[in-house]
Amino acid sequence: MNNDLFITPGIPDEYFEREEGIPMTKNEIRVLSIAKLRLFPSALVYDVGAGSGSVAIECKRLIPAGQVFAIEKNPRAIELIKNNSKKFRVNMEVIPGIAPEAMEGLPSADRIFLGGSGGKMKAILDACDDKLKDGGWLVINSVSLNNGADAYGILKGKGYYLEAAQVNIAVLNRKGTAEIWQARNPVTIISAQKRGNPGGIR
Repeated sequence: MNNDLFITPGIPDEYFEREEGIPMTKNEIRVLSIAKLRLFPSALVYDVGAGSGSVAIECKRLIPAGQVFAIEKNPRAIELIKNNSKKFRVNMEVIPGIAPEAMEGLPSADRIFLGGSGGKMKAILDACDDKLKDGGWLVINSVSLNNGADAYGILKGKGYYLEAAQVNIAVLNRKGTAEIWQARNPVTIISAQKRGNPGGIR
């Protein structure tokens, strides 16, 4: 891949190094999630539970002057993040460890992406609330019924401005000579702005 071909989000999934069992936010959901983050040139961004690193890498490509921290507990995934970072020629901080503890020493964030909670949704969102600047945006992807509802309720209780969308994607798949639509799992995308910025959206 020529990394200079395009700068828009939506790098094809097959361009990333991947490994079975390590999650990756798929292309179309990644595009929507990054749009909901509302990045700006000097933003400081966390990708919590970065998996293969696709969201963090796309963010860094879009805001080369900003800072991106990829937080990940799985040593195999950390190696993938580093390999993919090298492949796409981006320099970002990879933070090994389990959220929320791994977030403790990081500087305050303008934007946070949460792709998974590992069963610790409330603890992670409490930490995100502590780290997120007033007016900052938090975007959560959920494929399970409970996680999306839990996250929405927790953030509503904290007084966040909330948006939510459930996205159903079908992609073209070829089987033999047939071309058919293949549905992917629905994903709930919750975007939440921390109250405190009188100007609203940054």
